[in-house]
Amino acid sequence: MDRKPVLKSEVNMFGSERPWIFSRYPELKGKISFKSFGDYPSDVKQLKSLSKEIGAEIYIKRDDRASPIYGGNKCRMMEFIIPDALERKRKSLVTWGAIGSNQVLSSVIFGAKEGFNDVTAIHNIQPFHPYVKRNFLISTSLGVKQLLGESDVSLILKLFYTYMKKKVTGKRPYLIPLVGSAPISVLSYFDAALELKLQIEKGVCPRPDYIFITVGTGGTAAGLILGAIALGGIGKVIGVRTIEKAFVNEKIVAWEINRTLKFLKRLGVYLKIGNVKAEDINILHDYLGEGYAEPTPKCEGAIRLLKELEDIDLDVTYTGKTMAAMLDWAREKRDKRFLFWHTLNTVDISGYTENLPDVSEAPEPFQKHLR
Repeated sequence: MDRKPVLKSEVNMFGSERPWIFSRYPELKGKISFKSFGDYPSDVKQLKSLSKEIGAEIYIKRDDRASPIYGGNKCRMMEFIIPDALERKRKSLVTWGAIGSNQVLSSVIFGAKEGFNDVTAIHNIQPFHPYVKRNFLISTSLGVKQLLGESDVSLILKLFYTYMKKKVTGKRPYLIPLVGSAPISVLSYFDAALELKLQIEKGVCPRPDYIFITVGTGGTAAGLILGAIALGGIGKVIGVRTIEKAFVNEKIVAWEINRTLKFLKRLGVYLKIGNVKAEDINILHDYLGEGYAEPTPKCEGAIRLLKELEDIDLDVTYTGKTMAAMLDWAREKRDKRFLFWHTLNTVDISGYTENLPDVSEAPEPFQKHLR
C-alpha cells in the first residue's frame, strides 16, 4: 500500500513560506519559533466511493500523511513546540499521555530530529490495543524513560517531580504540553484553518458546510474553531468528543480559544472578534461509548467502511468515533458538504519496529498493560 506523503507539488502554491500565519500576520515573525516538519498544505480530496455509498458529498483532509516521518495532528503542533524548546535553550523534554500515546511518540521522533536525546514520559493507564504496545515499545527503543501514574494524582505528582528534578540538576527541561494546554498548540491549527481557507480560495477544494474533527484535549478543535470564527469561509467546525467530559467540553474549548486570543494580543495581533462563549462551540458527546479508547459498534463500523471503500485507516480511540459521527450527520443532511479532518498518523513507521524490546523488558509497572 502506498504510504508516501502526498501533494508535495502544492507546498508553495500560496506563494509564501509556512507558517501561513506569518504572511497574514507579519507581527508574529520573530516572536514565535517555527520549523516545518511536514509537506503542507495537506491534500484535500473527495471520498468518491464513500460519497456514493452515503449519498452525500464527503471530503477528507489528509493530515494523517502530511509528514514523511510521522503524520497526524501532532506534527503541526511539534512544528511550533520543538522550535520553542530550542529557542529557550532547553536540554531535555518531559512529555505525558496515555500508555502508547501518539503525543509521546511524536515528541521523541520530532525531538530527536532536532537533537533532543533526553526524553521522559509520564503515562496514565488506558485500555489495551495493538497500537498501544507498538507505540510504547517504539518510544522505549528510542530511549524514552517511561514512568507510570497509576492515578491522575500520581501522574501529576510524578510530572512535577520529574520536571523539578531535571531543573535542579541542570538538565533544563521543557514540558511538552498536551494539545489543548498551550496557546502555541492551538495556534498550530489556527494556521491549519488558514491553510484550508487558502485551498478553498485557490480552488483546490470546495467550501465544506461542516468540518468534523476529533476532540481529545481540545486544542486541535480550538484552533480550527478559532479559524472558522476569525477567518470565515471554511464552514462550521463540529467536534466529536473522545475523552471524558470532565476533561474537555464546550467551556474548556472556549477557554482555550480565549487564552489563545490573549496570547496573540500580547504579540500584537488583534483579531476582530470578542470572547468566544461555550454556546459558540459545537461538540458531539454521544460517540464516546463506555470511555476513552473503548470501541463502539458505530466506530468499528465506520472503520470497516472507510477501509473497504477508500483504503484509509482509522483508529478506535479517536478517528473512528469522529467518522461515525460524521456519517450519521451525512446520512441525515445529504444536501450538505462534509469534510473529515484526518488527525491519525497513517505514515508507515515499520522502520521503527525492527528489533523492538520484548514486553518483558519494559518497566515492570507497564507490563500488565501491554498484553
